[in-house]
Amino acid sequence: MDMTNHQQFIVALADAIRARAPLPPFPAGVTMDEAYRMLPAAAARVCDSGTSGLKAGLTNPELQALFGLDEALIGLIYDWGECPNGVALPFREYARIECELAVVLSAEGALVALALAIEIVHLNFAAPEDFTPANLVMSSLGADSYICGSPIPWGELDQSVIRSTAIKLERDGELLHLANAGDSLNGPERAVDWCVNEARKRSLEIADGTTLLTGTCGDALPGLPGDYKADFGELGTLRFTIETPAG
Repeated sequence: MDMTNHQQFIVALADAIRARAPLPPFPAGVTMDEAYRMLPAAAARVCDSGTSGLKAGLTNPELQALFGLDEALIGLIYDWGECPNGVALPFREYARIECELAVVLSAEGALVALALAIEIVHLNFAAPEDFTPANLVMSSLGADSYICGSPIPWGELDQSVIRSTAIKLERDGELLHLANAGDSLNGPERAVDWCVNEARKRSLEIADGTTLLTGTCGDALPGLPGDYKADFGELGTLRFTIETPAG
């Protein structure tokens, strides 16, 4: 892809992500290295003033195998994406809900604090053949909204609590989802090791206070209307609502 088409595609992609519109047709043959080089420019255009952190995606080894991968992917999260606990979000047809752990990093990539998290991922590829690892990277793995609990200093956490914590997600009082808090990338410490190394490899910035969403624990779920409660046991609880669409 020449430079003019490269820039035109980044503009079209970023505008579609911000509008939660169908993503534009993707250029053929983009390699993973090329996708990661394009990611910061696309993400910067999506943001109001800059990215606020990192996210891991495609962390399930079975899904990786379907795409011919042997590791996860990494993306960026947007400065407008963080929402307060208890937020009401509009229904979006292609939104998916992910139960996660978030971590706060130092500029050196050290794990400073941990928080429970819900991520709302939004991906709307216009054509099935566009759903490729490289295109996922360029789309920042569907980054959209996320909710984080209050950070807990890492040194104050009992590691056995994390390993034994079951995450329960309910909608309108009905249990939808049950997963272990250490499911994604074998827990937060290993997630940080992999994500920090991958971010450095891909020249993605890590600053003091960077938020890292470490990937879904269990399956991603359809973002259907209702009142949601995510119970992380001793780690805390998050609540949010997805509104019923008008009409």
